[in-house]
Amino acid sequence: MGDPTRILWIILCSITLHGCAHLGPGGRAIDHLLDSPDSLDSAPETASLESPKSPLPSSAPADPANPAFIEARARQAYETGRWDVAEGYYLQLTLVKPGDAEPWFQLGNLYAEQGRLHSAERAYRESLRRRDDARFLHNLGLVQVKLGIGALRESQKRLPPDDPARQETREFLQTLLETGLL
Repeated sequence: MGDPTRILWIILCSITLHGCAHLGPGGRAIDHLLDSPDSLDSAPETASLESPKSPLPSSAPADPANPAFIEARARQAYETGRWDVAEGYYLQLTLVKPGDAEPWFQLGNLYAEQGRLHSAERAYRESLRRRDDARFLHNLGLVQVKLGIGALRESQKRLPPDDPARQETREFLQTLLETGLL
């Protein structure tokens, strides 16, 4: 871990992941998951992931079995911060439209905003199984970096003071902090 080339490579990869721009539909930018240094799945995120901003479309009939209706309700609940309701609708969409990647992607965003990073990772993987999309891969990468940083922080707490891995972990986290990634 002390190899400078390896450290520089890791930093370069981290900077690349952190600096990636993501534009959702309509050209709206997505905030990065790394903006908050909270650990693993403990606290809600304040980052705003992609969520289409549109009211309930008039073309979506008020039929609870209609996918357009379910999607509009999910989006409405997501936008108003009713996470449990949005989650239920998006999960319902995954059953109604099993081959559609978008509900899984929105679930990943929902979970990531809540700090439920392991669930977000699984949802992004499900979206990628259905469609290869750079947006899905981008958000998956951000979640994985955040999970990795959380794991390093936790390992530093648990490792004995005289363990060389603890010192390496501290140095690595310090380097990330100095580069502005934490």
